[in-house]
Formats: sequence, C-alpha cells, structure tokens
Amino acid sequence: MTDEFALIDKYFSPLSTEIGDDCAILELNDGERLATSVDTIVEGVHFHSDAPPDQVAFRAVVTALSDLAATGAEPRAITLALTLPEANDTWLQQFSRGLEQAMRTYEVELIGGDTTRGPLTITVQVMGAVPEAKALTRAGAKVGDQVYVSGTPGDAAAALTVMNGGWPGHGQHKEYLLKRFYRPTARFELGQQLLDVASAAIDVSDGVLADAGHLCEQSGVGIRIDANKLPLSPALQSLPDDKQARTWALTGGDDYELLFTVPPGQEDKVPGNCTRIGEVVEGDKVQCNFPVEEAGYEHFTGQPDMPVHPPVPVKPRPFRSFPQFLAFGFGSGLAPKAPGTFGTVAAVPLYLLASGQSLAVYTLLVIAACLAGIWICGQASKELGVHDHPGIVWDEFAGFWITMWALPVNWMTVLGGFVLFRFFDVVKPWPIRFYDKTLGGGLGIMLDDILAGIASCAILHGVLYGLGAS
Repeated sequence: MTDEFALIDKYFSPLSTEIGDDCAILELNDGERLATSVDTIVEGVHFHSDAPPDQVAFRAVVTALSDLAATGAEPRAITLALTLPEANDTWLQQFSRGLEQAMRTYEVELIGGDTTRGPLTITVQVMGAVPEAKALTRAGAKVGDQVYVSGTPGDAAAALTVMNGGWPGHGQHKEYLLKRFYRPTARFELGQQLLDVASAAIDVSDGVLADAGHLCEQSGVGIRIDANKLPLSPALQSLPDDKQARTWALTGGDDYELLFTVPPGQEDKVPGNCTRIGEVVEGDKVQCNFPVEEAGYEHFTGQPDMPVHPPVPVKPRPFRSFPQFLAFGFGSGLAPKAPGTFGTVAAVPLYLLASGQSLAVYTLLVIAACLAGIWICGQASKELGVHDHPGIVWDEFAGFWITMWALPVNWMTVLGGFVLFRFFDVVKPWPIRFYDKTLGGGLGIMLDDILAGIASCAILHGVLYGLGAS
C-alpha cells in the first residue's frame, strides 16, 4: 500500500519546487498585501463519486481561486489538503493531471499541503497579492451604486440537466454547458480591472440572488435586481421556457462570475462582457421582479440546491444513442467489472469475420475503425458529461484489431494477441501512459489503445519471425 510520503513524491512533488518543508514562505513586493482564501469540496455534496478526477481537481482549484479574483488580487500560490478513502493510482494520476492543468492556466505554484485517509474531501487554500488599500470586499456598496454581473450566469445550473439527460434546449449547446461546469473561469483580469472602478465585489458561487444578499449584509444596503436585464447565453436562450432560463440565471451557482457594484460616474469604466442588472437601494435585502422559491445554495439548510450540487453524470444509454451503442461495444462495455476485457473479447468475433478479407481491405477497415472511433468515443463522452468512461470500449476493439494485423489466424495468435494487448492497455508503459494523461476527447481515448495495439502487433510479429528463423 502506498504511504503518505510516497504518494506525495509520486503525484504532487513533480508539480512543485517548494514541497519538502512543513512550512512555506511567501515574499510580497512593497505596497502589496496578502490575500488568502480556502475552499473545500466533498464527494457526494459538491461532486459525484463518478466525476472525472481531473475535472474535480480543476474545479477545486478554480472555486478557491475565484474568491481571490473577486478581491482584485493576483494569484501566487496554492496549498492542497487531500483526504482519500484509498490511494488509488489511476484516480491520483488523473487528479494530478487536472491539478497541473489548473496551476498552469492560472500560473500558480503548489507550495504545500497535507494528505490523510477518510471520506474523499479536497481543500484548496489560495494566496495572492493585492495592491495595498485597493482590495475589493463585500462591504463597500453604497446607495445609488449600479449592480453589474460578468458573463452569463446560470450556465452551470443548466449543465446539470445535460448530465442527467434532461436538457430541454438545443443539443448543439451541450458541449458549451459542460465546459462551463467542469472548467469554470476565475475572472482575475476583470477583478484587477475593477480595483479602481468597483465599490464592492463577490464571486457568484451560490447564485446571483444569494450572493447579492451577501453584499447587502456586509454593506448594510439593499439591492434591487431586474431579472429582465440578466445576460443569458445562447444556450439558455434556446430553452423553450424563458422562466426556467431566468430561474437558473438568478439562483444557479458555480458559475464563478463576478457580481459587483459601481459608484455613479464610473459606469463608463466598466470592462466589456459585464451587464448592469440592478442598483443599490435603501434597505437590507435583495428585491427582484421575478419570483423564485430559493435564492440559491446554503450548506446547512437541507434545501435543494438550484445550482449544481452534486453533479450527477448521465447514466449510459447505449441502446438509445447510436454513438454510445458503438462506443460501448454493442453493449459489452456495460459489464460491471473489467469492461475493457469484455470489450476486447467482443472484438474477437468481428476480427475473425474481417480476417477473411485481403490484407489491403483489412488494413482499410482498421484505419476506418480508428478514425471513426475518435468521433464515436468523443461524442459518447460528451453525451455522458465525462472526460472518459470505463464502459467506452470501441478503443479496445480498434486496438485489438491493430494487434492482429497481418498475423496468421489461429487460436495461438488470437490468444497471444489478446493477452499482449490487455497487458499494454492495463499497464500503459511509456509513451502510452504519457498520451493517456495529456490528451483529451476522442483522440485521447483512442490513442493509448492504438499505441497498445501497435506494440502488441510488433511483438507478435517479432516472435513469429524468430520462431520461423529458428
């Protein structure tokens, strides 16, 4: 079993030049103040147990960084506290890949953290620098200020229906919504532009209405929001029910846009991609001309979360979706255990059928299977709202067919090809593991099995050549 220090050395030390001491030391420039925040996400509360680990890691970092963006800070570093039920190598490889992608995107460094055993919980602390006396807070709004929001809130809430298979809008928007959920953007550039413009700011994590309420509470004011002015993405505009679209835009969380107030005379300095949706008024609550049952997410009320907790992946439906039907190997990928092995078994009879063709025809069939597989696997993963799915086995089909290229057809070569291909597909030696970790989409799903097939095929031909020479 992997111990704590071996786990850190293998998956997290390569991401940092600072890990090694129990305490990290940060340096700030003259005229800067330290901005820091911490966020925790828990399996079953903020993400489903089947959520892709790389997406979970990316979201965990961005949800914490977004708090820095709302202050106008520049991100510098993060720490990670990771509680794991077990040290699963496959999960940790994908998680560290997503962590690295987020760190590279926002140019932050991992400077420390902690690991322990228990229910899957991820805590990210973020640190940044903000010019002295310029940090934005929730407490600066004044009566007469205008209220703005960046981007298009409500997209992440809509993404939940895509994952559950109940999206009522145009299908062309599904990929956009899933990206908005799995890969949100921390608005650092906007936050820094607002330092000399806005009077108060907050990131939209619980919903526009709920987070406007936080501004009211801290600033001692009221806020009036006009739901008709809310900016809606083309995806939400495609909904047949405008009421549902505005409900998501008002109460849906996890968009991580910025909600901010601007004093009179500063409106012309507001950056683009921001929309005025209301004003600051006397009072202590949020007023809105659109009725909603819940303003947004609260952790301890037990109320349903109109935002998106937890994200539930779509259940595979290979007999209702043609791409999933092919990607799941005509149903072989639905095996509860070792779907890849079952998928490879299912590829054998199709190989025997195709092996009766000439080598040229067989080669064209394999090439067609690989090219089509990039679309098939990519489309199926998009429909399911995941980076990859264990039941997607078309890549195993193509990999096994490559393994058997130009080999004599008998039980020994079929058995040898099966064993070799499964070995390379499971162990994933370099460079197979490299491409499996770095490439996404249908190409990423297919390429590691294509490489495993090529390696297996080369070994089998070498063995047969050696036996023939002897």
